[in-house]
Amino acid sequence: MTVCVYKSFNEIPNEVRDRLSYPAQPNFFLSLDWFSLLFETSLLESLTPRIYVLLNDQGKAIGGLFCGVDPKARLRRLVSLTNFYALEFSPSVVEESAQRLEIITGLVRYIAAERPRWHLIGFSLLKCEMLEAQRVSDDLKNTGFSPYPFFQYENWYFESSGSTFENYFSGRSSQLRNTVTRKQKKLEKAHNVSIKIITNESDQLPEVLRDFIAIYNRSWKRPEPFPDFIPTLTNVCAKLGILRLAVLYVDGKPAAGQFWINTPGKAIIYKLAYDEEYKDLGVGSILSKEMFRLSLDEDRVGEIDYGVGSEPYKKDWMSSVRRIEGMQAFNRKTLVGLVLLTMQLLRPPLAAVLRPALSFMQTAMKPGQVSITGATRQV
Repeated sequence: MTVCVYKSFNEIPNEVRDRLSYPAQPNFFLSLDWFSLLFETSLLESLTPRIYVLLNDQGKAIGGLFCGVDPKARLRRLVSLTNFYALEFSPSVVEESAQRLEIITGLVRYIAAERPRWHLIGFSLLKCEMLEAQRVSDDLKNTGFSPYPFFQYENWYFESSGSTFENYFSGRSSQLRNTVTRKQKKLEKAHNVSIKIITNESDQLPEVLRDFIAIYNRSWKRPEPFPDFIPTLTNVCAKLGILRLAVLYVDGKPAAGQFWINTPGKAIIYKLAYDEEYKDLGVGSILSKEMFRLSLDEDRVGEIDYGVGSEPYKKDWMSSVRRIEGMQAFNRKTLVGLVLLTMQLLRPPLAAVLRPALSFMQTAMKPGQVSITGATRQV
């Protein structure tokens, strides 16, 4: 087997591109489609791509690892091609490849053998329950790195096991069911309510997308820092047939919007918001109810994923939770890596020694002074 390294998405040959794109890679968030749009819309200024592709003996791509390098950094640091838009990260293995773990080992061993050596490897958004994530950690450890995992997020989800929406909804708390049902009846009695759901490259897509963005900008959420990201993601998902972009209208005005990505086995709730003007009408929950119905009764997905985060409302709609971790791996075969590893090892005991002193100093500070830890500020 051979590993090819590409420093630009434009360098990737079409035959490799096809095998690492959706649906050959059934997980959209590990596909070349995803990493390419993420880089072009939000990472272009901060990272240089470094894409590892493993070829089998016949020259066909069987796996890839989408990474990046900060060109301004002094450290030799390899990182996952991720940011706050990403939901997960792992080596990308094509659907037909049976030896998934061996493919991961081939990629990691190549990276560990590169010269000059990497000082540090940092991967984010690893689902620690997945065998692939554990294999990455084990392979790094076996090739001279010391990996240190750390908690990042919770990932709430619901496994449907063939459940219909009726069965699913009846299993939610009585408080959620009664609240949504009551508000929906009240809203439909007092207003004209309609829902538009776009799933492909429809003529209505531009209009519904504009309405969704308008809702998002009038919600409690901050406007997108990279305004091209959502339109680009929308168009890619529409082209692939996995888009579920929904807007609920009240008397013809856009009130709530949700962006789901539904692949054959899984529905992902990617973005949602509602106009603050309609907060008391329960428009967000009413739209959620319809999207769950669509995913369970029409798309018949096996799992609904609420993305990353520990927001309390997610627990009302979901039944299980995963742990999402990041990982820093220090290269013991480099002087810089050893120094960084030593600092990592010393951090917990130093923190334990310094914490009482810092606490005492913070308590003793007078009003008007700024805490040296930055935890409190009275001005």
